[in-house]
Amino acid sequence: MKIIITKEQQESLQRKLKKMVKDLGWGKTSKAVSGPEQLAKLAFNNNPMEFLNMFNNLDVFQSEEEKDWTLFRYEKGNNMMVYDRKNEYVYVSYDVIWSFLENGFGLKYKEIQGITKDWLGETYNLRGITTIKNINISWYSWVRHTI
Repeated sequence: MKIIITKEQQESLQRKLKKMVKDLGWGKTSKAVSGPEQLAKLAFNNNPMEFLNMFNNLDVFQSEEEKDWTLFRYEKGNNMMVYDRKNEYVYVSYDVIWSFLENGFGLKYKEIQGITKDWLGETYNLRGITTIKNINISWYSWVRHTI
């Protein structure tokens, strides 16, 4: 049996799924829709830039502990990214951002570097940077899972 939904129903579903991703994280949300690939399709039209655009309004702060670090976060202590101005690296949270680009959209490391670099250039005016996934969050107290 084929189910037909209207454009309004599809847009409503996308809004609800995006809210779930923000509130619960992409892992829990993907379980509700049969996996990360299905979530990427339903909520983000298989467009990784749509996913990254969820992070367009992060607060940007100078780190109090490290003079060369700029922090990108929703709230204090919950950083999504850290820009190391001295080395021109942006450390991207693996749990929150990088892993969904891998698992939901099937992107490889270099592809994720490229798309996150483009997105950071357009959204936060960061140019000439290198993005790096931060997989071992226990080493960095500045990255905690928030969405």
